[in-house]
Amino acid sequence: MREKAEVAPRPGDTPRQPGRPPLALDAIPFEETYPDEPSAPPLHDLLARDRERNQSARRHWLRHPIEGTVNRIFHEILRFTPCEVTSGVGAALSPLAYRRYRDRKFARRIARNLKTLAPDLCDTEAHHEACLKTWWCNIGRTIAEFSSVNRLWPEGRITVEGAENLEVARAMGGPLIFVSMHLATWEAIFAAVQLGLAPPNIGPFQPEPNRFTNRIVYNSRKRRNQYLFPPGQRSAYRLHRLLTGGGAASMTIFIDEVRDNQVHLPLFGRKPPDKGNAVVAIKLANASGGTLVPIYLTRKKGARFRLRILPPVPKRPAADTPYPVPDTILKFNEIFEPLVLKNIREWYMLAELRLPKRGKA
Repeated sequence: MREKAEVAPRPGDTPRQPGRPPLALDAIPFEETYPDEPSAPPLHDLLARDRERNQSARRHWLRHPIEGTVNRIFHEILRFTPCEVTSGVGAALSPLAYRRYRDRKFARRIARNLKTLAPDLCDTEAHHEACLKTWWCNIGRTIAEFSSVNRLWPEGRITVEGAENLEVARAMGGPLIFVSMHLATWEAIFAAVQLGLAPPNIGPFQPEPNRFTNRIVYNSRKRRNQYLFPPGQRSAYRLHRLLTGGGAASMTIFIDEVRDNQVHLPLFGRKPPDKGNAVVAIKLANASGGTLVPIYLTRKKGARFRLRILPPVPKRPAADTPYPVPDTILKFNEIFEPLVLKNIREWYMLAELRLPKRGKA
């Protein structure tokens, strides 16, 4: 009996861990991508004298269902509305949101962060106000555009720049691990990679506080068959297996996520984080032999976008750890901090960034 010839791995192949069969996406129930819903507080807590119990019950039984119903109605209407109209609705409603929330703590934080990070755009009160309104307008568009995000790529509304960098990354081997920031309508990055650039595309995501909003998000991603997993040990296990098991999946991960009530990247002069999505991306790249590819989205005009694929992050040749964690995080910051500052009026995480007070940075 002839021995089977050993086949050399081809460029782009993912090294599979010996003894572990590959995990296929279709073997995972799509329902695993839905986050666990919070336990319902007792209905009689609506009449509780304890402030915390009363607020929790009102939020669960009253506020979230009302908000969820309104959002669902708007979402279903806008899902079949032309993309430019959908985006325009969000822009038209943004001044109402700005006036309603401008005195809230998070809104004051947005205003303070803009003035701190973009002093050239906010050198006068009038310019500061204009900058704020532009930020709120982009957010209004972004929220509305979620309803039509699955149509942006098929309708040619996302222009890709740097496609040659994608080929360079593929030649470097392993699964493509896209790292990005929450700029413009960031969900469109998930959709573009899944529907065109590098399917099938997987990744983690942070659920919304409102369970009804999570149902909208879940159904939208299910329509494009994209597995994005909520936090948890099972999800971490799935992502690791899918990337290291020899499959063909790519991953998209946003490294400016909120963790411990703070956004840790970009650094803006702060200490580099030792955990979080950036560290997860690096460790998964090392475990799978993957390639880290920075990518980001900006708005051109209305519901048209520019998706830029940057050169892949270089690996250390012939090293046990192709991507050392501390050095790679600094490289991420070197890439993304100038981009965020340049497009500060499209960066959603301004609302969650808590910069140190002056003199304590």
